Amino acid sequence: MSVILILLISISGGDTLHFTLVQAVDYALENNPEIEQLELEYARAQTGVNKAISAFYPSISATGGYAYLTDVPVFQLDSMPIPMGQNENYSLQVSLQQVLFAWGKIYNAYKISDLGKEIAELKLVRKKQELRCAVSDAFYGLLVLEDMVQVSQKSLAQLKRHARAVEERYKAGLVSQFDLLRARVQVSNLKPRVIKAEHGLNLAREGFKMLLGMDLAADFTISGELKMVDEDFVLEELVDEALLNRIELKNLMKVKEIARLNEAIMRRSNLPVVVAGATYERKKPFSFTSGEWGSNVIFNIGFQVPIFTGFKNFYQQRDAALQLREAELALENLKKAIRLEVKKAYLNFVAAKEALLTAEKNVSQAEKAFEIIEKRYKNGLATNLEYMDAQLAAMQARTNYLSALKDYYSSKAEIQKAIGKEE
Repeated sequence: MSVILILLISISGGDTLHFTLVQAVDYALENNPEIEQLELEYARAQTGVNKAISAFYPSISATGGYAYLTDVPVFQLDSMPIPMGQNENYSLQVSLQQVLFAWGKIYNAYKISDLGKEIAELKLVRKKQELRCAVSDAFYGLLVLEDMVQVSQKSLAQLKRHARAVEERYKAGLVSQFDLLRARVQVSNLKPRVIKAEHGLNLAREGFKMLLGMDLAADFTISGELKMVDEDFVLEELVDEALLNRIELKNLMKVKEIARLNEAIMRRSNLPVVVAGATYERKKPFSFTSGEWGSNVIFNIGFQVPIFTGFKNFYQQRDAALQLREAELALENLKKAIRLEVKKAYLNFVAAKEALLTAEKNVSQAEKAFEIIEKRYKNGLATNLEYMDAQLAAMQARTNYLSALKDYYSSKAEIQKAIGKEE
């Protein structure tokens, strides 16, 4: 939390933010809009649980009224008029109702709401896992792009210096006009690549801001080390870990349990529900012969049972059974899909690691070859074409290495995502 406070203070001060990978992940978890949306979804699910709990409590209601009768009926008894009421009538009732027995339907409804809350919570956890993976991928992607821009800018500066040296030699009559034109063309050919690399970096920076939930007008820098960490994975262990940790599996198991509880509710929908109640009544006049206030209490107990609902309950039971079967099939299919996803991520990692090792060796060889050609060219022992070919090969080797490094980091992040790893 202290990291986030420091970053927010930096924003308010108008300074450029600086991120390490850990800081970038923490910032994203605090500010990413999708995380906020899922947190609201979880809060709504908790409210749904509270609503389900309310069914266990009795319901209490109150009614009251006033009525004025213009003509009160009169009963004659031995020529004595006896009014059958009064002109002004007051009444107040407080009623209580409580379900005593519903064959577990209320409890099952509560369990369904509670499972829904757990699903919403696990979805939030999974989104955080995916966000960590995405931030890590984007973070190392930015580091790679920054290096690519530096490599292309450095190569362009080398070619410009070389073009000036060729021009001096051309003026001295040591090289042909073809060599001069070739050097200038090579400079012109590289400029669009530099511009494209710089443009790609700028777009990636904007995407990084959106991923973290930053203000697009804010500025930032990142720092991190680009290197391969020698790490090996065992496919069978990765699959076992994924089947144990993946949030989607846990959620689908809960969906299956919800379907089972719903089926249980539907199977008991035609059974009677026992309800008890009590009513306190206070009114004026209390009787025909008294104009005073009076009160009484009525207790009742009864049952409600649906006799015929147009086959609605039958089809609801059938639908619930089909939903349960659907959840069981989805669970099996998801397990197969997770195994395939983990295997794909593992094979991509193995390929990326091999490609990176090869590219690393190639960079060393290409840079050494360029150093040799550069010295030979200065001493007049190498041609202009050999110099430019060696320089281009060195730049391409470095670019290929950076691309392989990006693939390596991305494949590692995909493995962590596939097995549902928290950190």
